[in-house]
Amino acid sequence: MNKLFKVVLAASVALSMTSCLKDDEHFVDFAASGYVAEIPYVANRSILKAVTVAAGTTPTVAPVDINIASPNPPTTDVQIGVGPDQAALDAYNKANNRAYKLLPATAYQLSPATVTVASGNRIGTVNVSFIGSQVPTTGGPYALALSIQTVPSNVTISANYRTQILAITVK
Repeated sequence: MNKLFKVVLAASVALSMTSCLKDDEHFVDFAASGYVAEIPYVANRSILKAVTVAAGTTPTVAPVDINIASPNPPTTDVQIGVGPDQAALDAYNKANNRAYKLLPATAYQLSPATVTVASGNRIGTVNVSFIGSQVPTTGGPYALALSIQTVPSNVTISANYRTQILAITVK
């Protein structure tokens, strides 16, 4: 009798769990979602990244990766334009009670300003070269808010992960 009870109980549990497998109501099909351009550092860590810049004229390079999030890698090259974003820095300052000022354009260089994510790949990199001697010594703290600004028509810019803020410290 005890063995029969265990068999019936196990069969009941197994049968009740199979009904969950037929629940397609909450299934999201990502295959048709398309391409989304994002900055993965922001998605995995934080919008703010501290960068220590050498005080002289030798550039300090900070790479910023741009990711194409999609079910499959792109089948053609994808051109993504990045640039400074004062509005994003202002929004960050307000939300986090900070007072960062946008770094003057003479203190950094984007290479390249348009990133190419090659066909079959997901990541492209823009190198931000900071020149410590051009960072103002007063009036800070300074940061560079770098945002994805342009993408092809078949790519969407991520609403949450489109901007990275590089907080600058000169040493």
